[in-house]
Amino acid sequence: MKTKRTFYLVLIIVGAAIAGLGDRIMHEEYALSIGIVLLMFGLYKTTQLWSIDQYADEDKDKEKN
Repeated sequence: MKTKRTFYLVLIIVGAAIAGLGDRIMHEEYALSIGIVLLMFGLYKTTQLWSIDQYADEDKDKEKN
């Protein structure tokens, strides 16, 4: 599970870097498009992991009671 978090963090960082600095290596429109897609995919998958962890914690709390 820890590897997924690291991979999604890398996607977020790379996406932000491409969106911000990609105009130096490719057309600005392509850089923004690719950067935003990577950034949003990384954020989406990260929030899914957070929600899974939250529901797992709630289930553990219910089992204790």
